[in-house]
This record gives sequence, structure tokens and C-alpha cells, in this order.
Amino acid sequence: MPSEDTNLDKYLNYSGPDQVVTSFELDDILKQSNEHAVCVKSKMPTLDRLLEGFESGELIAISGPRKSGKTLFAQSLTVNFLPTKSLWFSYEVTLKQFLRTFPELPLFMSPLKLKAYSLPWLKERILEALFKHGIGVVFIDHLHFLFDLVRARNTSLEIGQVVRFLKTLAIDYNLIIFLLCHMRKVDLTEEPTDADVRDSSLVSSESDTGLIMWRLVDTENQTIVKVAYSRRTGVLDKKFKVAKINGLLREVQNE
Repeated sequence: MPSEDTNLDKYLNYSGPDQVVTSFELDDILKQSNEHAVCVKSKMPTLDRLLEGFESGELIAISGPRKSGKTLFAQSLTVNFLPTKSLWFSYEVTLKQFLRTFPELPLFMSPLKLKAYSLPWLKERILEALFKHGIGVVFIDHLHFLFDLVRARNTSLEIGQVVRFLKTLAIDYNLIIFLLCHMRKVDLTEEPTDADVRDSSLVSSESDTGLIMWRLVDTENQTIVKVAYSRRTGVLDKKFKVAKINGLLREVQNE
């Protein structure tokens, strides 16, 4: 029985955004919210078959050794996702250099200036792009520009907080967020795994999908893309090949 000082009316009449509802009410609410949900396809047949597209509320980590094609892969997705609009935070190169890397400039959004190590600023620009331009996808290149490595007391925990922050943004605003992550130095004769992501295992434990890329040393321009994990579809360690064709990465058939 409730204690005498329990304010029953407070709970019986509560109707806030976090109120407790029945499963049937929850189902109706989710069906209504799905009207604004985003689901996009990569136009890479194997990836679309394995993941059944990318859905609102998901955080996707893209990792791999340096020069493995992570940024080019994300740029290719930007083009393939159209007409769904993307927002880019490209910290590694100047905006001028970034625009030049596209063979033909597609429509996407970007801040005029970037501010590193500030999650509140990042959220403000994401919301600006959402309300001004109706974006559905966000690309962040890359993770280590979102926190100050020099001042971090515990790098792994700092990364975990960043990844959880991005996951919450994806859920709250019906966005698909792609986070590019560097990988620690690995033996290029061995297949990298999600455990090789630099500085933290929390990236793989907190993200919905992990994509890992590495170049084939015995080919001119081919790269392996591995779906290391997908929590929604249950896929583990499935691979396919891509190659740079007309300036973007395209899936190629196994020889």
C-alpha cells in the first residue's frame, strides 16, 4: 500500500513526455512517429542486403587503417543517399579541399567554420541543419575531433561519453549518424576487427553498426568493406569489395 504522504493525484494525472503507457499506446505512438523516420539505401547491393538500409536513430561507426578509403566511402554514401540530405563535419581537411574531392559536387550541408572539442556546438549545428534544411543523415570525420585528447583524463571513457551523446541525438531527432574512427596501427597482413578501433572498445559496444575497411595490397584500387556487426539485422563479419570508379566507391563483384 502507498504511504500516507504519497501524492496519488501527482501520479494518476501525470501526462508528461516520459509518462508510462501501455504497449498498445506505445505501438500507436511509434507508428505515428515513423511517418517522419528516414531509411536510406547505400546502392551497394551487398551492403543493402546485409543491413536492409540505414534507419533513423542509428549510429554507424566506420573504421579502418589510415588511407583505407573511409572518407571516400562516406562521400559515396552522401551521393547515393540523395534526395535525403546530409550534413558534413569534415575536420581533417579544409572545406575547399573537401569540396574538390567530389568528382561532381552533390547537395549536402556544412558549417562555414568548424569548432572542435565542443559537443554543445555540434548539437546546435545539427539542429540548425535539421530545421533549416531537413537533413536526415550526419557524417562526422572524425571521432577524435570531438574531444580534447590532451586534456582527457580517461580517453576510453571520454570516447564512450561522446558515442552515447551521438546515439542520443540520433534517437531524439530521427537522424542517421555516421562516425568515422581511426584505427590503431595494425598488421596489414591480418584482417582488422572492431577491437582495433583506436583508444576505446566503447565505440563498437555503443554503436548500432560497425563497418571496417582496408585496402587489398595485391590490387590497384580495391578495398574490402566488412560489416563487423549490425545489432538490428544480426549480421557479423560479412565482407564485400568496392573500388574507386569515376571518383566514388562502387561495389565490385568477386573475381
